[in-house]
Amino acid sequence: MSRSRDRRRSDGAKGDLREGRRSLLRAYELLVTVPLLAFLAFEIMHDPSAFTSWRTLLPILVWIAAIIVVDLMPVPMAMSFDFSLSFPLELSVALLYPPPIAALIVLLGSADVREFRRQVPPLTAVFVRAQIALAVLAESQVFRGLADLHASWLIVGATVLLAAVVGYAVNTLLVAEWQSIKSRTPLDTILRQMHSGVLGEFVVSYMGLALFSVLVAITTETIGPWAIAVFIAPLAFAWQMLHRTHSLKITSEELAEKQRENEYQAFHDHLTGLPNRLLFRLQLGDAIEEAAANGGRLAVMLMDLDHFKEVNDALGHHVGDRLLAAVGPRLADTLREEDLMARLGGDEFGVLVRDVADDATAIGIAERLIDGLHHPVTVDELDLDVSGSIGISFYPDHALDADTLLRHADVAMYTSKETGTPFEVYEESIDTHKPELVKLVSQVRPAIDDEQFRMYFQPKIRLSDGRVAGAEALIRWHHPTLGRLSPGNFIPMVEKTVLLQPLTHWALNDVLRVWRRWSDEGIKIPVAVNVSPRTLLDQDLPQVVGDLLARWCVPPKYLRLELTENFLVADSGRSDTVLNGLSQVGVGLSIDDFGTGFSSLSYLKRLPIEEIKIDRSFVSNMMERVEDFTIVRATVELGRNLGLRVVAEGVQDRDTFDRLGDFGCDEAQGFYIARPLEPEDFWRWLSHREMSGEALDPSLEDAPAVRGTLRAV
Repeated sequence: MSRSRDRRRSDGAKGDLREGRRSLLRAYELLVTVPLLAFLAFEIMHDPSAFTSWRTLLPILVWIAAIIVVDLMPVPMAMSFDFSLSFPLELSVALLYPPPIAALIVLLGSADVREFRRQVPPLTAVFVRAQIALAVLAESQVFRGLADLHASWLIVGATVLLAAVVGYAVNTLLVAEWQSIKSRTPLDTILRQMHSGVLGEFVVSYMGLALFSVLVAITTETIGPWAIAVFIAPLAFAWQMLHRTHSLKITSEELAEKQRENEYQAFHDHLTGLPNRLLFRLQLGDAIEEAAANGGRLAVMLMDLDHFKEVNDALGHHVGDRLLAAVGPRLADTLREEDLMARLGGDEFGVLVRDVADDATAIGIAERLIDGLHHPVTVDELDLDVSGSIGISFYPDHALDADTLLRHADVAMYTSKETGTPFEVYEESIDTHKPELVKLVSQVRPAIDDEQFRMYFQPKIRLSDGRVAGAEALIRWHHPTLGRLSPGNFIPMVEKTVLLQPLTHWALNDVLRVWRRWSDEGIKIPVAVNVSPRTLLDQDLPQVVGDLLARWCVPPKYLRLELTENFLVADSGRSDTVLNGLSQVGVGLSIDDFGTGFSSLSYLKRLPIEEIKIDRSFVSNMMERVEDFTIVRATVELGRNLGLRVVAEGVQDRDTFDRLGDFGCDEAQGFYIARPLEPEDFWRWLSHREMSGEALDPSLEDAPAVRGTLRAV
């Protein structure tokens, strides 16, 4: 209740102030109007014949009518007050008549359209007429005190200009003071606003019309007041021209404003109001040129919001848009004045940091950007937590052109996402998508036809007795100019194209072809092939695998498909169908790199998985790091409790090999056992090992081939 009373008191106080200003304004209007009216009344009573004789009255009425006609044709001006073409007629009256008569003519003749529309109070309407009449009174007094129309042209012209200036000053000051009282704005400010931008143009027009009034006055004195009609015609023509000029000016201003609006829309994002990709790219190019000329440094940052897709999917795109609209300006406020932030598209933002003295400056800005996301964003009464990943590249350290700088920042940003760190600075070692490697995608299909791809085989050893338990097939590309390329150089790019399917089919076919040849020589061991998670979306994969097994007469139990743990977060509905289909074909399914993904143990129970492979990142350091040692032992126990075969990757030494056996791990593979070998070398390695009956001796890796019938596992 007290708050409501306070509000009423505040509203009452504001009302009192407004009423006070109105009273002061009315007092000012009376102060200007009443003395003039009293003066004119006194003059009329003092010498009524000067106003009412037939010889005087008719010309006065003609002048009043002429001023009314012209006053109803207001001239549009780029000023904060109106200007009328009746000015030369009013000045002519000042030159022809004594001050009282001139003032009376203008007082009665000055018309304002707003009067007829009842848009101004009666007292204000009289004030408008009175201030014009006072200006004419001053003009008449100046001119008649210094010259007359019979003097030389030089004297007449100079005196008229002086009278016009005095009248203009009186009129302007009276109007400005009225505006000052009404708006509570200082008088000097009002005067500046009244003449802003057009003073020169206005003065030239005003003085030209002042000299025109001399011609009107002299002609009227010579042939009578009916000569006024002759001058109204050119004034009407001038009025039309001024209207057309004003219309053209308005049209030009509208076009200019539309052009500015179009330019703004072309260079700014409509959602956040930030610069867009085009403006960011142009500014980046200019900044690079400036830095090159001055020997300076700059940084480019790319920020991507984490899990933004989930917000769109769960809450709707309108919530995502409002989230971006709130986050963008908030982040921009954390930057320095000389820096630039832009929305590049989707949930990606770009930052241009100029004048980077050292890396710490840019890193500090990146940290402020991350801190700017720590406070939740409220959208539709929901508090949404937002985080981001930032990639940073520097000019000239990492690139000399805008496109490469942006690409390197993009690489660093995705590295930040993968590692879970808030930001990453570009390094060449993390760039797996160099231009020369990207070009490889276009060469994949010809490489398949030219047999540039080859399958290598790395053996797996059974820890219980040291015998060979199988092999993993690994693809290599023998490029004619780049040499031998590992899968990491081309598989990530191939996975994003339609080339994944033909390359997968080729790999499966080649592995089964090699197995058939080994089988004919007496070697029958399971062979595992890595399969991309995207391949599990191919509903025809079980049929393709079954057909290839039949083609090469390979029993399904000898083929295993290794799936990275990421397949568990793919399209589970479609991939589950494919996995079950492969299981029905009879091939074994294994999870590769177990422990590095985000899978749920429920998948191990629900899907037809028979093997897990502990990632090399845990196995290779398990003898030095307690955490890795514990993870490996726990994973082995988990697999055995679930009835799964457990394979350890990345075994580098005998101590690790032995300790894995102590844990009860089923199989192991790694450089301690053997490196990936081409089919012939693998056959030679396996032949010598099996024929020698040795449990494990890596020194036999390069032993000569020994042919014979080998035992199958």
